[in-house]
Amino acid sequence: MHPEASGPAVDGRAGQGRAQEPGVEQSAGDHGDAGPAGRKEEINDPKETCVSPSDTSYPSKQKQSGDSRSGSCLANERDDQENHSPRMTKSFLQKLCKQHKLYITPALNDTLYLHFKGFNRIENLEEYTGLRCLWLECNGIQKIENLEAQTELRCLFLQVNLLHKIENLESLQKLDALNLSNNYIKTIENLSCLPVLNTLQMAHNHLETVEDIQHLKECLKLCVLDLSHNKLSDPEILSVLESMPDLVKCACTQNLPSLDTESLPPLPPPTPPFLRPSLPSLSS
Repeated sequence: MHPEASGPAVDGRAGQGRAQEPGVEQSAGDHGDAGPAGRKEEINDPKETCVSPSDTSYPSKQKQSGDSRSGSCLANERDDQENHSPRMTKSFLQKLCKQHKLYITPALNDTLYLHFKGFNRIENLEEYTGLRCLWLECNGIQKIENLEAQTELRCLFLQVNLLHKIENLESLQKLDALNLSNNYIKTIENLSCLPVLNTLQMAHNHLETVEDIQHLKECLKLCVLDLSHNKLSDPEILSVLESMPDLVKCACTQNLPSLDTESLPPLPPPTPPFLRPSLPSLSS
């Protein structure tokens, strides 16, 4: 009934379309005038950024590779520390002899002070054949080894190290005193090869059962024994100690309460000094 009403509606829609076109041009013009900063914001718009699954996994892979690299770096640092730890080289031993005013000729020395040096191995002692006292305590030594040339050795001090086993002592046939305190030894063994061993110190180790000290029955000349500050608790341990023929002094304090050392028979009175057999002097 009113045909002219439809015309303006079409014109309105057309006009509306025409009204949007300048807006598009203006928007394009605005972005164009915004310069690189404006274009950078449009690129970085999170609504318009498409993220693929491979893109999301990339940071995790990068993190994993970074962790593996950091782990390898730590391993290399540990290896470097081991490689740069002090070595018992021949030149170092010669400098040490000069420092302590000992003989430059290795075989003439009867004492060698190698304690508190940070060594992790015993080595290069082949020329020191005349040693009678060797100080190796307070290092990082992990194994008893390379003592085949020390056939005259009387005293060996290896306390406060990283030892886990008693071994390689067969060549020390004249050894009289052995100190292995403050280590990680779990079993007393390989000592029957020392025919004149008189003193054994095993305090602050990991001895627990009677089997751990059963080998003491074979140490026939042992007179002084220190087993304090272990984890000994089996009462049968006392029978092992009682069976040692020459045992004069034994320390078992600071073990587990179930080990009652008071049940041990009284020790014989000490021998008067003028009746004691003289020990071989270091100069003989």
